[in-house]
Amino acid sequence: MTRADPIDVLIVGAGASGAAVAWSLAETGMRIVCLEQGDWPNPTDYPSTTPQSEFLQLGPFSYNPNVRNRPEDYPINVDDSPIAIANFNGVGGGTVLYAGHFPRFHPSDFRVKTLDGVADDWPVDYARLEPFYAENDRMMGVAGLAGDPAYPPKEVQLPPVPLGQLGETLASGFNRLGWHWWPSDSAIATRPYGGRDRCVNLGPCMSGCSQGAKSSTDLTYWPQAERAGVELRTRCRVRELLVNDEDRVTGVIYYDAD
Repeated sequence: MTRADPIDVLIVGAGASGAAVAWSLAETGMRIVCLEQGDWPNPTDYPSTTPQSEFLQLGPFSYNPNVRNRPEDYPINVDDSPIAIANFNGVGGGTVLYAGHFPRFHPSDFRVKTLDGVADDWPVDYARLEPFYAENDRMMGVAGLAGDPAYPPKEVQLPPVPLGQLGETLASGFNRLGWHWWPSDSAIATRPYGGRDRCVNLGPCMSGCSQGAKSSTDLTYWPQAERAGVELRTRCRVRELLVNDEDRVTGVIYYDAD
């Protein structure tokens, strides 16, 4: 074990939040290091590049690490959990294997105690977070249709993803029932955006987008953060947080690839 030079900001994990924090702090000029236990994903390895895509989604590209069992994964005990684990260990984190579904919280979600008598109200509201929602949308590139009356007005960057036969069937059923529906916001490039090409309907979004049209943070935030001077160390698994007598974290112990 060697002791690294002091740094200003240490981020553990290069997923959605780690990437956004790294990018947002880069302009400060501080020394920022991120430790990620996985590696950079290789789009040429994604299931959508092979006829075996459905088989690979059940194995090395499963959203469940207990099934995936890649070298950077670790077993997770979910025996007593009603929720099945879904994650990805690598640069981009869960955004590599998510479906691109990109809704915002509804304004009422911040006031569940006041409105519904459950849990607690948030200490912030939708209006306070709206500028950050908008900034994140611009960074990721969101396809959608403006004007949904269920939400406050917002900007969308890209045309909506086509509904397809299944979506049109659902929409017609909703119309017959008199239910409100709206094309979902999706972090999928329906036309070239931010140096990435448009979606070509390869299909298995939840096992990685080899086209690069689905907005994962390895393609959006991390290139900009690294160009701005953030250091990203892959294959580095944090073992322990080091804490001083004042209960403040002073550093970490981690294993690198060797």
